Amino acid sequence: MLRKTLVAVSLAAVLSGCAVTPQAIDFKDIASTADADVNLLAEEQEQVMGTITLDEAIARAVRNNRDKKLKALESALAQGQIELVQHEMLPSLTASAGYSERSNYAASSSVTFENGEPSPLSDPTYSVSQEKVRTTADIAFTWNVLDFGLSYVRAKQHADRYLITRERERKVAHNISQEVRAAYWRAVSADRLLKKIAPLSEQAAAALEDSRRVEDLRLRSPLEALYYQRELLDILRSLQSLRQDLMNSKTELASLMGLKPGTEFDLWDVQSPRFEVPELALDVAQMEELALQHRPELLETHYQKRISAAETRAALLDLLPGISLTAGAYTDSNDYLLNQDWTSVGAQISWNLFDVFRLGAERRMAKTREALAEEQRLATSMAVLTQVHLSTIRYQQAVQSFELADRYLDVASRINDQTVNNARLERSSELDLIRESLNTLLAELRRDVAYADVQNSYGRIYTTIGMDLVPQDYAGESLPSLTRQISERFEQWQRGELVSGVQAEPAGTEPADAAGSVDKVG
Repeated sequence: MLRKTLVAVSLAAVLSGCAVTPQAIDFKDIASTADADVNLLAEEQEQVMGTITLDEAIARAVRNNRDKKLKALESALAQGQIELVQHEMLPSLTASAGYSERSNYAASSSVTFENGEPSPLSDPTYSVSQEKVRTTADIAFTWNVLDFGLSYVRAKQHADRYLITRERERKVAHNISQEVRAAYWRAVSADRLLKKIAPLSEQAAAALEDSRRVEDLRLRSPLEALYYQRELLDILRSLQSLRQDLMNSKTELASLMGLKPGTEFDLWDVQSPRFEVPELALDVAQMEELALQHRPELLETHYQKRISAAETRAALLDLLPGISLTAGAYTDSNDYLLNQDWTSVGAQISWNLFDVFRLGAERRMAKTREALAEEQRLATSMAVLTQVHLSTIRYQQAVQSFELADRYLDVASRINDQTVNNARLERSSELDLIRESLNTLLAELRRDVAYADVQNSYGRIYTTIGMDLVPQDYAGESLPSLTRQISERFEQWQRGELVSGVQAEPAGTEPADAAGSVDKVG
């Protein structure tokens, strides 16, 4: 009866467990989650106080950027994985206790065994060696020597993988800094030029309306009026296109800084624009050496090489015999036992003999794996050196383009001044005045874009050689403190203070000894 009841209960439990129906997420849960996300993002933002400098923009981006936080969490996860693997090196210490009860005694009988057959069970005599109710308890120690060796190697690999995640976190910080630098100077240009576009658009629109009235009154030939209107419409279209290109710049910068869309803020360089060309205090040889020492991608390949070497050791360890050591203490409440408490120790060795045939293949695979890691490192080194040279060339070209755009703006401004004077003396038409105003505005935009390219190219050089702009423990820094450290780091770079204890020689001189340790911030 009891058996039938247990079977019925088990069957009912299995059937009820299989009855699963799809259930959509409640809209209220989604709405509450969305509200919580908005509040959380708002709480994480530092309140904007005063104008934002480039240093503060980078500091805000590093603190609030979700990709940076994601990489930081990946580093924390990798570090936690190291702790878990370290626990695997410990022996197994298992404690257990149990209780058992039978409905009757475990009585048994035995017969003699003769000529390969058991004797018939004619008149059996039963014996009992176990109580109906008994409790047991034990604590056992087990240690597999081979597993300990493998766990140690795996722990070293996870430690290297953790260091790889830290290098990737550095790389994200480099990319964020570069993106913010580019977005910042675009936003500066947008803020300055958008204020000049509106009056010029209004002037062109008014001139267009006047031309239409002139055409209606037949004060000019229809063809001349239409040509005039077409030029004005081309100007308005150029202004509209320019305005659309500039409108999104500040929103992109706000997104990089982690500010909520629509947040109002002012930029420092809009109020006091300084078009100073930063000087490069390094030569190519120094940059190559620093890049080979500090680029995150190259450091990652070094760790990958160590992981490959550790994988070779792990594969060879896996071919060795396994040795297990055991020890334990046991107790049993069975009164039929002479000794109810006892201890035991043991050792066991096991080896798959067919692993001998794997040895040659494992060695060849190990050599291939290490050769692949070495080739990846060399390929990455070549790519890094190429990027160093390209970044230097781009910086030099950006400086030349800026100088040309600056001279062009100077000429355009003087032409515009002459046009304004002629308009006052009625020697030039309003169309000429509007056209030259547009040309001056476009020249100013090109100058700003060229200067932004200079700043971006300058910053990209230090990103290319792997210099860190933010401290390693940036998460514990306040926004003003982090901004100040970034500003100080910028000033050190401009002075060429990259190598600890040695000031870099200006470009074009003999390279200084760059074998010392680089004074990294992050």
